[in-house]
Amino acid sequence: MTHDRARHGQRMRLARRLADLHPAGMIHGALVMGATLALMSDQTAAEVSLLGAGGVLTIYWLSHAYTHALGRGMAGDHQHLAARLVASTRHEAPVFWGGLPPLVVCAAVLAAGAEVGAAMLAGLWVTVVLMAAYGYLAAHQAGVSGWRAAGETAFAALLGLFMVALNTLLH
Repeated sequence: MTHDRARHGQRMRLARRLADLHPAGMIHGALVMGATLALMSDQTAAEVSLLGAGGVLTIYWLSHAYTHALGRGMAGDHQHLAARLVASTRHEAPVFWGGLPPLVVCAAVLAAGAEVGAAMLAGLWVTVVLMAAYGYLAAHQAGVSGWRAAGETAFAALLGLFMVALNTLLH
């Protein structure tokens, strides 16, 4: 029983740490990267594919930061836009970090000698796993268990699976 309590305590600490990292941003980043990999052509050169996917992720992150900074100004924050942008770039960094794992896996699979399409598919499957993990952790953090937690986890994974299906249909 003590071992189960210790494991439960570890899961709770991990869930709390992830909740403190702006999980919505991490989820957005993972979904954006998955969608980008799903839509990119497997006929494109590997370098162009990686730069394009990394560029999309960076632009998405910076657009989140910019809209966050503008929103703060509209809410009455009188700091200079540059100061709000610096703070917002840090606040929205999880958007970038959330999309990085699929991109890194894609790059690693390419470096191992795989075709561009196979590398993108590997990155997409990482997105599916990330989404399932985020769904599970969100359910766990909300105190949901049993079939409801399984349903929330499955729904999150389904978003990633839609991207795999989109990739399959397009290529």
